[in-house]
Order: sequence, then structure tokens, then C-alpha cells
Amino acid sequence: MKFGDKLIELRKKKGYSQEELAEKLGVSRQSVSKWESNNTYPETDKIIQIANLFDCSMDDLINDKVTDIEGALRKNKGNIYNVWDSLLEFITKTVNMFSKMRFQDGLRCIIELFILGLLLSILGKILSATASAAIANIFTFIGGESIIRIKEILKGIFGFVWFIIAVITMVHTFKIRYLNYYNDEKTEESVKKNEKENIKNKEKVIIRDEKPFEFLGFLSKIVIIFIKFITAWIIISIICGTLALLFVDVLSISLLFTNIMFLWSTLLFTSMIVIAIQITIILLYFIFNKDIHLVRNIIIFISCIIISGISIGFLTLSIKNLTFIKEEDAFDLKYENIDIEYKDDLVVKGTSDKYKYIIDNSIKDNKIIVSRKTNPEYFELYTTDTSINKIPVIKVKRSGNDNMRGYYDLFVKYIKQNKVFSINSYGEDPLIIKANDNTINKLKNNLKKLYLIEEKSKNGTTIITTKMDRVYFPNGLEGEYNVKDDTIRYNADNYSCNKDIEKTEYGEKIIYTCNYKEEN
Repeated sequence: MKFGDKLIELRKKKGYSQEELAEKLGVSRQSVSKWESNNTYPETDKIIQIANLFDCSMDDLINDKVTDIEGALRKNKGNIYNVWDSLLEFITKTVNMFSKMRFQDGLRCIIELFILGLLLSILGKILSATASAAIANIFTFIGGESIIRIKEILKGIFGFVWFIIAVITMVHTFKIRYLNYYNDEKTEESVKKNEKENIKNKEKVIIRDEKPFEFLGFLSKIVIIFIKFITAWIIISIICGTLALLFVDVLSISLLFTNIMFLWSTLLFTSMIVIAIQITIILLYFIFNKDIHLVRNIIIFISCIIISGISIGFLTLSIKNLTFIKEEDAFDLKYENIDIEYKDDLVVKGTSDKYKYIIDNSIKDNKIIVSRKTNPEYFELYTTDTSINKIPVIKVKRSGNDNMRGYYDLFVKYIKQNKVFSINSYGEDPLIIKANDNTINKLKNNLKKLYLIEEKSKNGTTIITTKMDRVYFPNGLEGEYNVKDDTIRYNADNYSCNKDIEKTEYGEKIIYTCNYKEEN
């Protein structure tokens, strides 16, 4: 099989056109055409380039007796016996080298490799810990102990891959620093002589068709496969982010004619989507070993970066012109009542720290009427039962309902006027609590068991603001505290708590400092 036929087969296998191959070799398309038609042969340096490009030997290219070029490539790449023979060859050369080396040279070699291995080990621990933590953060939604296990697994995988990289680095360093300078024929004098000749002939560059040890290539493939696996995960993350950007971009396009700011946000999100797609394409080309038109992608990438920068600038100016209005003004909030039945030690809590107690003796005993600002068209008012330090607590909360169309129409209405609002489910208005005098006093006393408060009363109305928790555990280690009888039950046998009293302007604060007991 002639050289030209082999070149055609290799070129088509790689998916190159004659123009692309010519560009990579730095020659004209006509030259490639002449080679493939077997009219001319390339120069030696071009044959070396072709061999490196297609990952084959010069003999496979120019030896007409080699009729199956793909078979030769498979033999060179995929034969496990070649890997084993390569390893044995490396061991043999290493043993022969050390048997001929002087003691001080061998010692220097071992010390250099030890220092290199130590540095690689330290760097590997840092990189594996950092990389495993970064990738594990993708799975934070899992939570619990699972995220710790994922992090440990990733750390182990990264550690193994880094070990392979370190082995390749050390073997390659050992090869180029020592092994290449020792063989059966060379002596120390001949080495020095060759070094002097090389110094005199610096302009001469000798390229040898020498393949690296096969087992190094085998280890390199493992590393590359792992890197491609990580790249695939990065691609999945980018695709998920791109879909989220696409959703926001569509929403921005739907609001395009309501305010000029959405023109800039649309440009920003669109350019970010294009950037994400470009990065995804580059990573996919890397995984599938395809050549990419780098210049075109760089132009698109830089153009999108410029558009993003301009969009951010104008979007910032547009946001500065917006007026922020209160939630109650936007939603036309009004007070709505919830009836609650009093029970022993009950505390009624809102989502703010302010309470307005109103005495109404026309209300039956143990009946409580709680009021909070809301609008049934947009929000849902509800209660939840819980307990704090053995005190039963009813929380009055408010959350948005499923009226998405209503929220959208209201947003559009105000954005056209350059106004925006936020949906604050907590609210700053005090929770209004109405009951008779007896029930109000019970509720206030129960609240004081949990919190230090500021109290202002006038004409049967009391405004209470909770300032801080009455019971405080400074080091985060706490037992099961019962506020009713001021007792604490330890959650374990190996720690205990000391009680202190701190006087504040709002009353006495109880501080429990809990520590583990020292074992004897």
C-alpha cells in the first residue's frame, strides 16, 4: 500500500479535508493532493509531522509492505501485551542504569524523585479536597450525610487520578533527566562529550521518531477518560443553567414592551445563553476529540461578552430609575380575622416581633381574635401549631396563593409606571390580638416566659415588642429546657449546663452554658 493511499485513509478517518490537512502541516492544498496521488513524497520533517498528527510511526507511513494502516494503528494503540512489554522494558532499562551509575549519582536521582513526589502529594491533597468540595456542592439539594459520602467518594476518585498523574510525571521526569542518558554503549565521558557537542551546535535540532513508553500512554488514557467524565458533568450543569436562563429570557421577552429595562435584560440573558452554548460546544468537541473552529468561537464569545457588558450598564441605569412602593399599597392589604381557642400556657405568635393586644370584654373567655393585614386575592392566611421550650405556640402566617396571573398583571401595571414592589410574607405591621381582660393577661404572661419584651399600654391597648429570647444557650449546645418550671433535661449523659442570670434593660436574661464532661 503506497504512502498516498495511506494518507487518504488516515485523513478521511480523522474527517479532515485536503485544505484542513494542508493548513495543519503548513503547506498548500496542491502539495497534499500530489502526495495523495503518489506523484511526490513529502520532506522528512513533514513525514514526522504527519506521523505525530495521526499518531502512527514513520515506518507505518513509508513502508509499502504495511497494507493495513488501521490495523497497524490498532496494534500500536490497543495491544495490552505492548503495554506489558513497555513496562518490562522500562524496568530493565532502569535496573541497567542504576547498576552503571555511581553511588552519588543514584542517590541524587532518588532524592530528586522523592522531593518531586512529596510536592506532587501535597499539591494533590489540596487539589482533590478543593475539587471534591466544589463538585459536591452541586448535590447540596440532597442534604444530610449523603453529601458527606459523595464528597468522600469524589475525594477518593480525585486522589486516585492524581496518583496516576503523579506517577506519569515522576516517570517522565526520571526518563528525560536520567534514563535517556544511560544505555549499554554510553559512558560518562561520552555523555560529557555529547553535551559539549550539543552546546557547540545549538542551532541543530534533532527530531527522533521515538515513541514514549507504552504504559505511560495507557495511564494517560485513564486520566483523560476521568477528565472527560468530569467535563460531562460540567456540561450537564451548564445545560441546566442554560435552561433556567432560557426561561428567564422568555419571561423578559414577554415584558419587552412594558419597560425599556427588559430590552437590556433580554440582550443580557440572550448573550449569556449564547456564551453557555459556545462553552458547551467546546467541551463536547473535547470529549469527542473533534477539532473546533477556534477563531469563529472566540469572535462569538468576545462579541457576547461586549453585549453583556453594555446590557449590564444600561440595565443598571434603568433599575436606578425605578421607584419602590410598599407591599400594602401595591396589594391593597386589609385586616382579616382568625379565631383561636385559648389553652393552657398558649402563646400566639406572628412573623414580626410586634404585637398589639386590645382588651374587648365583650369577647367570651378563652376566645381570641387575631387580625393581620392580607388580601385573599393574592395571599392565604393560616395557622400552624408548634412548641417552644415546652410552651404551646400557635403561629399566624401568610403565604402567596396560586394566583400567578394576578401577580403578573399587578407587576405589569406598576412596571409600566416605573414602580416595583416586593412580596414580603413576614410583614412589618403588628399582629393584632383581641380578647377579654383575663385572656389577654394570660397571653402576655405566657409571652414573657419566652421573650424579654418592651411594653407600652394606653386606653386598654398594649403594644409589645419582643427584643430577645429570655433563655439563651451561647455555645449552641443545649438540653431540653422546660420554661414552665425553669428546669433543663440533658440530651446526653456526658455534658452538663451551668445557669447564669444577666440583667438587661428589658428584664433578666437566663444563660445556660453547656459543656461536655471531661472523662476521667
